[in-house]
Amino acid sequence: MQVQLLALVPGAPLPWRAPASTRQPVPAGYGVQEQCLPFTAASALGLLVPAPFDFGLCPAAELPPGCRGFAPPALAAQAGDARLFYVRDHAASRFSANAFHFDALPFDDARGQRSEMRPVQPGLSFFERADQAGLFKLHLPWLLRTPALVDSVFGAPLNRRVPVEVLTGLVETDWYAQPVNLVLRKPLAGALHVAAGDVVAQVVFVAREARRAELQPLAPASAAAQALRNELLQWYVAHGRDRSAYRRLARRRPGRVEAAAD
Repeated sequence: MQVQLLALVPGAPLPWRAPASTRQPVPAGYGVQEQCLPFTAASALGLLVPAPFDFGLCPAAELPPGCRGFAPPALAAQAGDARLFYVRDHAASRFSANAFHFDALPFDDARGQRSEMRPVQPGLSFFERADQAGLFKLHLPWLLRTPALVDSVFGAPLNRRVPVEVLTGLVETDWYAQPVNLVLRKPLAGALHVAAGDVVAQVVFVAREARRAELQPLAPASAAAQALRNELLQWYVAHGRDRSAYRRLARRRPGRVEAAAD
């Protein structure tokens, strides 16, 4: 499947295809996690999403040099939390004062005269409700376009540790033409420091028809149930002969870590 990406500013970190391995190098010998095909196949789904700029949350005295510190709006602030958010300007990406400045979008106005829109998008933004003060948004300066009827699920990186918690959201990227914002959870205490390029999320692609699966319990005496029991028996026999049977029998190669010894 081919997914198109449109960068809306130059120089900002862009997503890349997720690798199967979550660490380098892969330790030698049997039993490493990279030999578990379900683990590596999941790790290799979709794209890893990097932070597009430096940002964080910390006490004012700990603000990194050269960063802009600011308090969230009143409704997004939590009582007793004196920490400041911060961002770092990046001229090459046209990111300054917590905002991206996109290329002009030309169009013909109602009078038929040529005009242009110059979009400005925040880097970090906040919910306007006190009950969501523990969340904030990270805006991404690029667009994805997936094939028809393929959705994008943005969420926490699979099998990878990241510095910040991201909530999961699904976007119909086969038609949606607006940059996605990730919803992140503020750490309850301590400092948060994220550098441009650090992985903060993963996006995986899901056929729209798979969003509402219908579960069909099988009658114990049905032919379908007996067929599955026979396949289960065959699996136990195959695994008894070869403990790496699943890797041998799996239908697709993507998601494998071939360097790990079987």
